[in-house]
Formats: sequence, structure tokens, C-alpha cells
Amino acid sequence: MNDHDVVFFGSGDFAYLTLKGLLKRDINIKLVVTAPDRPRGRGRKPRPTQVKLIALEHKLPVITPPSVKKPEVIEEISSINPQFFVLTDYGKIIPDRLLRLPRKAPLNIHPSLLPAYRGAAPLERAMMACEKVTGVTIMIMDSGIDTGPILLQERTEIGKTETKGELAERLASIGVELIVRAITEFDRITPTPQSEDGASYAPKISKEELWIDWNNSARFIACKINALSPRPGARARFDGNYIKPMRARTVDGGWGEPGNITIIDRKRLIVAASDGGVEILELMPEGRRTMKAVEYLSGHSPSHAC
Repeated sequence: MNDHDVVFFGSGDFAYLTLKGLLKRDINIKLVVTAPDRPRGRGRKPRPTQVKLIALEHKLPVITPPSVKKPEVIEEISSINPQFFVLTDYGKIIPDRLLRLPRKAPLNIHPSLLPAYRGAAPLERAMMACEKVTGVTIMIMDSGIDTGPILLQERTEIGKTETKGELAERLASIGVELIVRAITEFDRITPTPQSEDGASYAPKISKEELWIDWNNSARFIACKINALSPRPGARARFDGNYIKPMRARTVDGGWGEPGNITIIDRKRLIVAASDGGVEILELMPEGRRTMKAVEYLSGHSPSHAC
């Protein structure tokens, strides 16, 4: 399969998981394109993406252009003469001129069941909508936003307390299997045009959306917490102290006014919502690591969330 030369595009966590999986397969990755180093952390020092780090670890050529629209970038990628592009979680629009470069096709690994949840945040949006099922789609890229013809799809259920990070690992593993199949069987797979029935868009998560409103339904709040974990993390305050709830589930019953906190046996932490309770299973206090509720409650007794 080494004659299948690939240029890989990706920058985020899902792209890292995907590239990590592809590096264990017999795919000839000739070039990795990822985002430039950016200031991160408290020191605000420029740091490379995880994609860049793992690519360099495996001695793959890497470029980090601010824009892939510049002629010199297109020329460098063109010199590879790839059969395929494999793109996922890249975060930039690929111009038509670049999409026409692969000898076979520019392929996208999209973590949703297209045409549902097109766009930048398909994982988060599907989980925040409390979907029970999601999946991975392999499509041929066109000039639209995740609108190209579909080659392969696979469905999977979302666990009741599964976090986005855990789901992303599973979907990346599925995506690797599908993209290897798409590359090796490309000439035998008939692309299927996407229908607009059931199409939806998944925009980026805004900072304002990270904060929890305990007046919402318990189901919505628990889905939101799990959808945003581990990054960027949902936001809340317990007795005025900033925390990030990291895993949650719903509990039936009346737990008082929204935001009221009930502690059971110093082990369980339940916050009242509009129609039930949200049990916080894991959380991250400010400046601390993620911990289980029982560990947090050994040193804290919060009474109200906002």
C-alpha cells in the first residue's frame, strides 16, 4: 500500500488521535500540514500542535503555514504529487486550487453522520443535543463546508456518561479504519451525494456557552458537561469558587431550587436543575487536576452552584 502517497492536514485533538492511529498503519504520509505554533499556557510561550509533535517524532516532514492559500504553500504541497489528501480537524478552508491537486481525491474524516452536524464542532454539538448515536463519515471534499459526496460511514452509540475525550478516541479509531479502507478500495467505492434532508450545522463553541445555567433541564446540563470534557470544560461556581464539572449524569427526584447542592454520605454531589438533579461525578477545581467527587468532598462542602 506504500504507493498511496498522502498529505495529512490536521491541527486539533481529533486530528492528533487520527494521525497517531494512521502512523500504525501502512499509509505513506509524505507531508503533514498543521497550524503554526501558538502561545499557550500560563507562560504564553509558543507551542506546537500535538499533530506537529507526533509527526516530528516519526520524522515526517511538517509545514505550519498561517494560510494554505498562498502560492508558495500550494506549490510545496503540489511538489509531493500525492494521491490523496486526508484532512480532519484542521480548522481552515482549503481553496479549490488545492483540492484539485491529489491524483485520486481529497478525503475528509468527519466525526458525525453527515449531513448532520457539518462544521467545526460536530462532536460537541451532537453530545450537547443529547444525541444517543453518532459516527464517522469519510467524504470527498468539495468547495462547501462538509458537503461532499460520502464514501463510507459507521455509526456508534454515545455512552450515558461518556465524555467528549473518550468518544473522540473511539471515533478516531473508527475513522482510521474507514480511511484506510477508503484509500485502499477507492476505485471500488461509489460516492453517494449528500442529501439536504437532515442537514445541520455545528458552529464553534463560544466562551459564553461554557457556563452552566442550572435553570435548564438536568439532561441538558449533564449532556453539556460531558460534551465539553476534558477541553475546554464547562464552567460553574460552587459557593463562588470557580470549578469545571468534567463528568455528570442525571438523577431523578426533587433536589430543591436550581443550583441547590445536596451532598450524600460525603461521596455524592448533586446539583438541582429545573426538573431533577445533576450528579457531578468528576470535577476540576481552579488550579487543580481533575478529581472524583468523593475526593473533592473530602475537603469541600459546597451548598450552592451558579
